[in-house]
This record gives sequence, C-alpha cells and structure tokens, in this order.
Amino acid sequence: MTESYEREPSPSRKQFRQVVDSMLIPVLEFDKRFILIYANPPALKLLQLSDEPLASNITAADLVAPEQISLVEDGLKRLRNGEPSVSISIRVVRGDNVRIPTQVYTNKVVENGEIIGYVVYIVDLSRREAAEGKMLARKEILEFMVDYYSFAGMIIVDDDYKFEYVNDKMCDILGYRRSELLGHDFREFLHPDSADLVAERYRKRQRGITVPSLYEFQVIRKDGEVVDIRMNVGTIRSGDGRIMTVAQLVDITDEKRSALALQESEHRYRSLIETMDSGLGVDNADGVMVLANEALCRMMGCDDPESLIGIPITDIMHGWTENKVHEKMERRKEGKIEHYEALLKHKSGGTVPVMVSASPLKGLNGEFLGSIAIFTDVSDLKKTEAEVYFLLDLLLHDIGNQLQLILAGGDFLDKDATADQILRSKRYVMDGALRCLELIQKVRKAEEAKTEPLSPVDIVRVIQAESELLFKQRGVRVEIGKMPSKVMVLADQALSQLVWNLLENAVVHNPIEDEKKEVIIKGKVSGNTFELSISDNGPGLSHEKKIELFEPTRRYGGVGVHLVRRLAEKYGTAPEVMDRVKGKPDQGLKIVIKLQIAD
Repeated sequence: MTESYEREPSPSRKQFRQVVDSMLIPVLEFDKRFILIYANPPALKLLQLSDEPLASNITAADLVAPEQISLVEDGLKRLRNGEPSVSISIRVVRGDNVRIPTQVYTNKVVENGEIIGYVVYIVDLSRREAAEGKMLARKEILEFMVDYYSFAGMIIVDDDYKFEYVNDKMCDILGYRRSELLGHDFREFLHPDSADLVAERYRKRQRGITVPSLYEFQVIRKDGEVVDIRMNVGTIRSGDGRIMTVAQLVDITDEKRSALALQESEHRYRSLIETMDSGLGVDNADGVMVLANEALCRMMGCDDPESLIGIPITDIMHGWTENKVHEKMERRKEGKIEHYEALLKHKSGGTVPVMVSASPLKGLNGEFLGSIAIFTDVSDLKKTEAEVYFLLDLLLHDIGNQLQLILAGGDFLDKDATADQILRSKRYVMDGALRCLELIQKVRKAEEAKTEPLSPVDIVRVIQAESELLFKQRGVRVEIGKMPSKVMVLADQALSQLVWNLLENAVVHNPIEDEKKEVIIKGKVSGNTFELSISDNGPGLSHEKKIELFEPTRRYGGVGVHLVRRLAEKYGTAPEVMDRVKGKPDQGLKIVIKLQIAD
C-alpha cells in the first residue's frame, strides 16, 4: 500500500489519521490557509500525487476544476462561519489533468475552540459501484474494530440528548450494558459538577456555536464510582438532516490520580527543600547548576535562587578550577559520596566557609545526571574554633609567662636561702599565681559576656567605680575630665570589665614610676553616642602597632585587650587607637570607644 503523506501532524489528529489510513475512501486534510497537509493512500492514488509535489504547498484550488473554485471557496466560507456541513458534487483534477466527478463532504477541524483546518472526504463517482462494493465488504470489519477493539469509548448522540450508538469500551467505562444506555439521555450519567457544562456545550454545538472540542469532565459509573473523562467531540449531519454529536471518550481516572500523587509528592519535596536550614544545590553532568534552594541563596547573598541556575560550579565555589570539577564529577560517576570543607563565593566578594556533603544523582534507568550537594554554613563554627585556638594560645602565652615568674621565685628557695630570698621567692610565686587566676577570670568574663543581653547602663558610674578600684590596686590616681553626671548607654554588666582593662593596660604597660604615671578619662555626648577616651603618658605605640593592637591574631596587651575587643564588638563599636598628642606617638596613647546612648 502507498504510504500516506502528512506534514507536522497535530498530536490530537494522530488517532484519527490512523483510522483513516485503513479506509478505502480518499481523505484529505487542509490547514486553515487551505494548504494540503495530509492525504491518505486512496487520496494519493486518486489524485496521482507523490510526496515530492505534495510537499510544495498544494492548495485546494490546485485540485479543483477552475470553473468550480468559487463554489468550493463559498462552501468553505460558510463552514467557517458556523453553517452546517453539506456535501457538494465537484470535479477534482488528477495529476495527469484528468477531471474526476466526485461527491465531497467537508468538515472543519477544531482544537481548543479554534478552527485549525478542514477534513475532506471524497467519493469517486466514476467508480461508484466498485467503491460502494468495497466499502460494504469492509463495513463489518470497520464496525467490529470500532465496537470491540477501540481503546476509547465511542458515542453518537442524537438531537435530543439520547445515545444512538455506544461501543463496548463505552459500556466498560460506565459499567452498563449497551441496552441500558441506548435511547437514554446522556445527562443521566454525568456527575452533578459536570452536568451543566457538558449539556450547555452540547446545546451550543447543536446551534452551530463553536465550543471547545476537547475537554475533561466526570461521569458516575453504575457502581457509584466517579470516573474522570477526556472527550474529543464534534458534530455531523445525518441523512435526514439532523445534527448528531459524535465523540471519543477516554477514561483518565488513573492518569489523574497519578498526576495528583506526583504533584503532592513534588510539593512535599519542594517544601522540604525550601524550608531546609542548609543550602541545597544540584548540578548536571557538565557541572552547571540546575537547582538551588533559598538557604543556599541566602548563604551567597543572592536575591533569588533562579539567579544561580545555569551558572557553572566554578562561579560558586571559591578556588575551584575546571580540572577540579572534572575530578569531582568522575568520583560521582563512580558512585562515591564525599564530605569536605569548601568556600562559597559571596555576592559581596567575600567567602563563606561550608561543609559539603555531595552524592551522585541518577535517573530512573541508572544513568548519571549530575550531583546533589548539601551545604552547611560553618562560619560560626569557624569563628568559634578560631576563638578557642586564640584563647588557648593567649592563655598558654600569658600563663606561661607567669609560670616562668613562679619558677624564678622557686629558684631562690634552697637550704641556704636568706630571709630576703624567701620573701622575694614568695612574692614571685604569689604574684604569678594571682596573675594566672586573674587571666582565667578574664577569660570567664569574656565568655559570659557573649550571652548577656544589652540594656541601659550608667557609664559615668562605671567610670568612677573602676577609677577608684585602680587607685586601690595600682596606686595610680585617674584624672576624670568634665562629663555629664549620668549617661545611660546600651551595654551590660561587663562594661566595667571593658573600662577596667583599658585603665589597667594604661598603667601596666607604662614603664615609668607609679607616682609619675598619668591616666586621663574624658567623655562627651555627641548625638546618640557617648565618646569615651582613656589616655596615658606612657611610651605610646608606632603606627603599625596601633593598627595591630586589637587584631585578634596578635597578643599585644594579652587577655585584657582581647576582652576589650570582644565587648566593643558586642556593643556595636570598635576601639580606636591614636596618639595622646597628635603626631607625637612617644608621648602616650589614647583609646577611644563610642557607645550608643540608650533611649
């Protein structure tokens, strides 16, 4: 049999064309511009067409005798305007220019409420008896196929809502025998939620009004089960002039349930992904991001997770090269799961330390699709880790110095030691031990200060109390400059530790005699801040050392300086280090801290 020709067939027309290909009558299909897009084998044979000329945009006018073109155009125009289809007798022109008398029936093809083309059924009247004989010979086979082997329900409804024909599949869908359906109003079997819609569209089609030919609704089976239906429906005119509805119905209940289950599953997993505290990223086999969640977006400072889609991993991971990505992908292809530390690139230009848990991503058939990774922000952990190492190093350094003092004191103790040596040894040991206890106390205060909330504290009162304590313990009188009698700043109970350590450092690191040491405190209100300055007349610091004084990795000033930095950061400020006399670093140091005034 000659193969049929079809150019870019619509998916909704495939089943129709499969049936038509087995029919003996010629069938043509034109698009809405009247260009031929399909011809079944009998049509190709009748018109003596082949694929080559057929592919060159043959129009309806090319196949009709010139004197009848206007008749065809008028019929198509009427059909497009909603008038019912009628058959007409025309002469078609064969490939060898022979004119063949035919009876032609044309119907419009409607999808989604829009006319997309026309179907033409041709009866060759020059061989009417032969054609009719062959059609009759095949009639029983065609009816048998539609009745018993169609995968879809087939119905014909008359002009009074009643079933005139139903096939076996339709009986299976509804759970009734054919005798229980024929002659019954189709509205009896509709679900109440669908009854008005289906009936209204039926009435409009009867009046020639264009309505969607493909849509979904629900019916009720004989056993009470609700069934989801997808129907493709149209109309034809019977021999006695009645408009009949012809429809194909497919049971899509299982399809709907599967789609709903898939939708619910996707929703659950999407919710899980979007509410994760950890970042999630998926890349394809080429190392390009295809999915990212909100948490990953926040880690990197992005505005929208979609901004990460389509970019290579090398644009996300700091220090990663194409070779490293290739190496990781090879590991994933081997099925290896890895846990490693990395740095994410932040939008600001910085980096975010993360712990990555990466595993391969495979398809349903086991094919490698890419990798999926969970990113855990370990910034706080890294800060804590660095802080612990710093404190440990600081304590070992400072306490180590004091232990050296204790050991030095022990060297004076021997069996011939004098009373003065024993007294000096005792002083060394006691001073070293007390200093060790003091260092431990300061570290404890620093850790306690982390969790205490900020509240209004009178800084003037704190300054006065700590200045008095300095005189008692160190014998140095603090000069307090003019300042308000009371200023409430946002701080906590550790504010006294901040002031004390600044005062103590001003004394301890000043090598001149105690009676000549000077410590000056000044304070002034400027807008919503209180500016506190503590100056001394010590040797001062060079420009480089002033910059490094409060640097966490340095140990200038020991634990006390570290505690000042920690508390200042908590209060939302940072210590400023400058010369007591501008431009003269050897004449002393001045530390300035600006605190926020409480409302």
